[in-house]
Amino acid sequence: MAGGELTSTNGTVVWDGAGTLRIRYDGTPPGLDPLIGSLRTRLGERVLPVEALQSVEVYDAGLRLVLRDGADPLQAVSGVDVLGDLYDFPGVDPALAERIAGDIRHTLTRRDVPAAAARWLVAPPPAPDRIAGRDAALSVANGQLTFTYQLRAGRRKKANGNPWSVPLDTILEVEWHPHRGGLGGRGYLRISTDRTPLDRPKPKHDPAAMVSTRDADLDVLFFAARLLTRIRP
Repeated sequence: MAGGELTSTNGTVVWDGAGTLRIRYDGTPPGLDPLIGSLRTRLGERVLPVEALQSVEVYDAGLRLVLRDGADPLQAVSGVDVLGDLYDFPGVDPALAERIAGDIRHTLTRRDVPAAAARWLVAPPPAPDRIAGRDAALSVANGQLTFTYQLRAGRRKKANGNPWSVPLDTILEVEWHPHRGGLGGRGYLRISTDRTPLDRPKPKHDPAAMVSTRDADLDVLFFAARLLTRIRP
């Protein structure tokens, strides 16, 4: 099959015609949220195997790649509502978009790619094994996630001990929230296990949460995405 390249205000989509998409976030649209703009700059390029796709949609001069649930750990931990849709490309050539979409759909059919949930078919961005926040540092080693609390952390935060280690295979969910304006707008990373209470304390009091610094929102996001791939390999 013939490949093709689509240029959009949200980036460039390159289809090789054989089963791989490359997305280059090589531009920042005017008026874009600074956090989203920084994310696109840091991502640079992402590689998607066609097996990561559930479908491809063409709308008024735009193309949208719809990923299978669980295909992209970054999207899984951030959600579309917070960071926008990294796979939506408006302002493309409609005729070329239709042709590329048709090629991709044909490949999905030929390879019998299911629409069901997948497991991490898109690599997460590089992330370190340790990251520090306002009230704790998180580290991953020897099959465990360890919270090491800072002096400023209160007694409720340290209720499980300091440091406190959680086996990776007991972690059920990983949440990430960036800083937002107003009261209670601090960013944080938080985990859940089968022992997590339904009525959770605020992140600053929650032993299973790390409150992040504003300039580290994306670092924490990348750490969270990589952590997801470790708890659900």
